[in-house]
Amino acid sequence: MNAAKRTYLIKRALLRTLAECGDYPVIEEAVREQAEIKLDFLQPTTGELDAGLKDIDANRLASALPTERGRKLQLTDAGRHWLAQNP
Repeated sequence: MNAAKRTYLIKRALLRTLAECGDYPVIEEAVREQAEIKLDFLQPTTGELDAGLKDIDANRLASALPTERGRKLQLTDAGRHWLAQNP
């Protein structure tokens, strides 16, 4: 599988995880763990998941809220739109 396809699948898994949480902010580590479960067949590295989260943040597909326990992520309207366009 090429790198672009891996990146796409990781990004989609991260966003789907956030979508499953509805409008509730979720600790970043929990999002990462759930995405890893979804991507068990792919076995993404920590670096790939970090890159996916950075891309999501940079494109404002999720908003990040700093908290004492770490960042909390919440899907934005742009993230919902991206998921609708990339089933």
